[in-house]
Amino acid sequence: MILFNLIWFIIFGWWQAIVYLLVAAIFAITIVGIPIAKSLVQFAKLCAFPFGKEIIKETELKGANNVSAIRKVGGLIVNIIWVPIGIIFAILYIILGIASFITIIGIPAGIVYCKAAKFIIFPIGAKIVSKKQAYASAVANELEKRNNNENAGENSIDSGEKKN
Repeated sequence: MILFNLIWFIIFGWWQAIVYLLVAAIFAITIVGIPIAKSLVQFAKLCAFPFGKEIIKETELKGANNVSAIRKVGGLIVNIIWVPIGIIFAILYIILGIASFITIIGIPAGIVYCKAAKFIIFPIGAKIVSKKQAYASAVANELEKRNNNENAGENSIDSGEKKN
C-alpha cells in the first residue's frame, strides 16, 4: 500500500489534495460552509493517499448513539444543499474511473475514482479511516448491537416473570 500511495501522490494526489484544500478554505469563510470545508479536508486526505483507506459514516465510526441528533440533522441539511455539486463531481469521478478501468494498468486508479465518487455525493458525516479502523469499528458496532439485543431479551424475560 505504501508504494501505491507514493506513486499515486507523486502523479495525481498532491495536486488534487491542494485543490480540495483550497476549495475547503473558500468554504470555511462562511459559517454555513464550515461543515463542507471539514468534509473537503477529509476528501483531500483521500485524494492524497487513497490506498488502504475506507470511507465510513460518522455514525458507524462512533456508534449511532454517540452522534448528537443536531449533528445528524445539520449534516442531512448541508448534504441536501451539497447534492447538486456532489452529483456533478461524482459523475466526473465515475467517468474518470471508467476511463481508468479500460486500461489494465489503470484499474487501481479506477478504484480510487469510484471511492471518490462515493464520498463526494454526501460528504458531510463521512470519515476517511484506515481499513483496520473501519474493521474495528464494524466489530465494535456489531458487539454493541448484540449486547443490546441480549439486554432487550433479558428485559422481556424479566417483565414476563413479574407478570406471573
